[in-house]
Amino acid sequence: MNKLTYIRSKTSTLLAIFSMIFIATSLYAEKLTASYLYNLSDFKGTINYSWPRLSADSGKNEIYVAYQSYVRIFNDNGMEIYRFEGTDFGSIYDLTVDNDGNIIILSYKGENYLITLCNFRGDPKSKIELKDIPTEYTDMHPNRLIYRDGFLYLADFASMKIMVTDTNGLFKNGYDISALLGFDKDKEEAEDAGLGGFSIDSKGNIAFTIPVIARAYLLFPDLKIISFGKRGSTQGKFGVTGGITADDKGFYYVADILRCVIIVFDKDFNFQTEFGYRGFKDKNLIAPTDLAIDGRGRIYVTQGRNRGISVFNINYRIDQNNEEVIPNKDNFISTTRNLQNQEINLKRN
Repeated sequence: MNKLTYIRSKTSTLLAIFSMIFIATSLYAEKLTASYLYNLSDFKGTINYSWPRLSADSGKNEIYVAYQSYVRIFNDNGMEIYRFEGTDFGSIYDLTVDNDGNIIILSYKGENYLITLCNFRGDPKSKIELKDIPTEYTDMHPNRLIYRDGFLYLADFASMKIMVTDTNGLFKNGYDISALLGFDKDKEEAEDAGLGGFSIDSKGNIAFTIPVIARAYLLFPDLKIISFGKRGSTQGKFGVTGGITADDKGFYYVADILRCVIIVFDKDFNFQTEFGYRGFKDKNLIAPTDLAIDGRGRIYVTQGRNRGISVFNINYRIDQNNEEVIPNKDNFISTTRNLQNQEINLKRN
């Protein structure tokens, strides 16, 4: 074996070892990645929404979208399967879906808001009248609505108040976020603040963002609040926070409207990855705002500039027991030794 052949063989061996080390390091560092799938569409192609409202039915993996005067329903392949016009409701602000597949619509007629329970076709079944509302929550003008485990959560982004009722409209709880964070002691700070995103995680905790201070928060039932994320322009930092959501594995996703990315944190609020970025390719995002996750690990992102709703697949590197999947140490050592033995044999020849 001549010297040149030996050098080439040794170089190839070293490159293989370094490649394995790089792959192993990447797997240890990232618990998930995201890949672009498609945009929600009808048979004519992508539907060009700008910042619509959306809700995911995790049981059926269907997506419900409210935009202008229409509500559209999409199947788990991202294709529109049904739509209905909602002019009878007034101006539709938000919608959610209960465990029985009923659609609950939040709408306004003039300055008054209405909550209407509809069947899966959008036919009104009844109006949900709110009852026993404390005085401090009667001035709310909610613009977001979420159904979770038999309760309705109504959020007023401007006043930073959240009200919880049962499905019959009976008041159960209320949260004045501004007061809980101490903003009520500073009138100017309270006027500048406001919610940018709001969701309920799988444990019933309230996740929300405040764009003016570029922070994300988690509010627990015992009123304990944890904040996470920092302002900045580099990877993992917040520019202007928007929508927030969480999956059933404990990851939190925050839309950054300014940086045009979705930033992902683990259950301990450590930065994991981010995806999207400003641009006009399919995988890019323009001013992402609202987020929703279905039962198959797909995240739906609303955005501006008529870019519609982009769908990304979340690729988890954790197993069924919610433990991180890491490279098999024994296999890695065994493969490395085999490569080293091959090099020794080449040397001897």
